Amino acid sequence: MKIFGILQYNGGAYWGFEKQKDYPSIQGKIEETLSSLLNHKIVIHGAGRTDKGVSARGQTFTFFSAKDIQDIERLRIALNRLLPKDICVLSLKEVDPSFDARHSSCGKIYSYSFHFGERNVLSSFEYQLELPGFSFPSFEECMNLYRGIHDFKNFTSKPMDVNHFIRDIRRIEISEKKGHVCVLLEANGFMTHQIRIMIAIAFRVGLGKMSLEEAQGLLSDEKRRIISYQADPVGLILEEVLYGK
Repeated sequence: MKIFGILQYNGGAYWGFEKQKDYPSIQGKIEETLSSLLNHKIVIHGAGRTDKGVSARGQTFTFFSAKDIQDIERLRIALNRLLPKDICVLSLKEVDPSFDARHSSCGKIYSYSFHFGERNVLSSFEYQLELPGFSFPSFEECMNLYRGIHDFKNFTSKPMDVNHFIRDIRRIEISEKKGHVCVLLEANGFMTHQIRIMIAIAFRVGLGKMSLEEAQGLLSDEKRRIISYQADPVGLILEEVLYGK
């Protein structure tokens, strides 16, 4: 039988979602625990990778079980009791064998949160932008450039892409209150490091280190330019993986 799960995690102690040989990962912890509970090797497949330090409120995954699980909710409760306290499986259910957590998805929603101004020592899921001269209106103007369908080849470390680096940013919502900023982004998909590079470019515009025209040029240049700077992963959260009816 095939099982579909939704989980949340604090990624601070992990080297990303995907299993790593010598480092702790979300996938590794879940596979290890499920294999112990079901008494056979379990391999999970996530909806996508998250970088080292990135957290999630709505990551999804699937796995096949050789056993017929009679009480899936009981399995979920047992799983959460054994998992580390920074990982929690929110739901488990049986799905059709053809369903795939990654390829059945029609989009993802991420958020990036940061704070500018004086340090906020009580905020653990915000990046602290402690550089002087930050202009929030300029940052916001740059972020709005990304809305719509664009070639994001300059906004990813991915060497090649079957979709020619084209992504549709369907929604960008930006809220700010007393220096606390949350950026919500929805797209049909995101590439490796894409959001962190997009945010980093907008930070540079907000700090006066790059013009809005230069940022626009990165979206329109035919020749690829590799961007080396990325926003800190601490502010990035995978909010939801979207599926059709």
